[in-house]
Amino acid sequence: MQKNLKFIAAVAFAFLGIVVFVSQTFARFDPLTGADHQAAAIREIYVNNCARCHGVDGKGQTDLGRKYDVPDLTEDGKNTSKARIVRIIKNGKQDMPSFGKKLTKRQIDALASFVRRL
Repeated sequence: MQKNLKFIAAVAFAFLGIVVFVSQTFARFDPLTGADHQAAAIREIYVNNCARCHGVDGKGQTDLGRKYDVPDLTEDGKNTSKARIVRIIKNGKQDMPSFGKKLTKRQIDALASFVRRL
């Protein structure tokens, strides 16, 4: 009976270890820090490329934002399709530069999702 319990406990711990390993392999969540690395990386891309005009909060209330009359992304982002935002980021629009050669398709796609959630 005791051998059976030890065997069951060993199998259960092995199974739990496999589940944790697989989930951590596919997830981008760091349980030690509680940080979602992908979200932080996309926010950093936004801050480094977009915030000087659109502002960290997306409202466009920066010197360059007022100069170029940029849209308030907290409003327009929700009302614009993701596909259109992807095209604008990739190709630029009026005074906005294109980022199609600077950012990967995956980064642009994630950035468009980020903008829609501002």
